[in-house]
Amino acid sequence: MKLSTIIIALVLGCLGAQAAPPDSRLIGGSDVAEITDYPWVVSVIKMDGANIAALCIGTIVDETHFIIPAHCKLVTDDNYSTYRVRSNTLTYNGTQATTHEITSWVQHEDYDESTKWTNDISLVTVATEFAANVSAPLAAANAVDPADKATVTSVGWGATCDGCGFNPELQRVTDLRIYSQTNCNAFLGEGLNANKVCAGNPSTQHGICKGDSGAPLIDTDGTVIGIASYLQYPCGSAPAVYTKIFKFRTWIDDTIASQLTTTEPPETTTTEPPETTTTEPPEI
Repeated sequence: MKLSTIIIALVLGCLGAQAAPPDSRLIGGSDVAEITDYPWVVSVIKMDGANIAALCIGTIVDETHFIIPAHCKLVTDDNYSTYRVRSNTLTYNGTQATTHEITSWVQHEDYDESTKWTNDISLVTVATEFAANVSAPLAAANAVDPADKATVTSVGWGATCDGCGFNPELQRVTDLRIYSQTNCNAFLGEGLNANKVCAGNPSTQHGICKGDSGAPLIDTDGTVIGIASYLQYPCGSAPAVYTKIFKFRTWIDDTIASQLTTTEPPETTTTEPPETTTTEPPEI
């Protein structure tokens, strides 16, 4: 089963480029050296029998939740047993990884694939807790847009070239730069809404590719400011589009809080028996 579909073809200069969610390895960059570099990154694999049908990347936000693009799950697909969530690994399908069972998957209520993956974010809950103290530093709700040309980093397991398939090689990291809304619109030929941000490095052909859906976008302070939503093929030929975290931080926090409210058992109180007194017989 293929999770992403090509919705629209755009022409960039003399290149024919297609817009689609990145199905999976970063173009350019280098291997991540240690798990501790990005311990809050998880791989999310959709299985089709014994075969890998799709690969996405999640970002851990607390002990039992991670965020991921909404397009990584079909709306009607609630068979969570076909998904494999793996943490504590540098290879997306590593046998030494910790595997987590999905218990719920909440897509943003206003997610719309038909309008270029608007509100492309989900919150996923797992049964087995992630390792302690590995949650990602997410952008705050009162954060501001990153500056044009600011240096950022993205991490993923996606294809390293157009046409490359999935592979179990190491997680990769690459440096990119932010494109202003105006400059990004010029590249992509579309009007981005305020919930999206562009990053890439077309001059060096560095960027995300097939399988990097959900790849975190990280600023120089180490804060996650976006997750990969879609790109233009060929990979690296134009800035990719990320969902801004700060625009959805309140939604993330509120969704987690609502789950805790509905899953926590009601507080119980112990009723003490009424105090009893012994009646002495009258003195005679």
